[in-house]
Amino acid sequence: MQSSARIESPTRRRTLHWIAVLAIAIGGCVSVDYVGKSFPPTTQVDVYLSMTDVKRPYTTIGEVRADVAAIPLADSAQDLQAKMIAEARKRGANGIVLGGLDRRRVVGPSQTVWTEQKGKSKKSKKGYASTTTDSDEVVELRGTLIRYTD
Repeated sequence: MQSSARIESPTRRRTLHWIAVLAIAIGGCVSVDYVGKSFPPTTQVDVYLSMTDVKRPYTTIGEVRADVAAIPLADSAQDLQAKMIAEARKRGANGIVLGGLDRRRVVGPSQTVWTEQKGKSKKSKKGYASTTTDSDEVVELRGTLIRYTD
């Protein structure tokens, strides 16, 4: 008689764990920051690449910035643009003028570890310190939110 219970090996569990971590990382976490005025939400947001492209009278209502960890497998520029358009709708903008797409390195916390080595004498303490610093590359897109005045 065969048992329907399945026993998973530690190796299989580790593999599944890393697959899940990779899937989350590839999806990326887009961060959006907004500074400016808010109005009732809109349903349509026009996308411009330059202020001179806007042919209707408008007023600037704010600035938006979105960033995501730069992962080679992710389509980060499209993700950023989609999140910024969603933020523009939420803030009541009729249009967004996209700025440049930049990559920058973000330096995180440092960690120093002391590794002790045994010397000939019990009183002497020898060892070495190693310091590691986390850093990530981030893709950033900026935009100006506008509201039509006509």
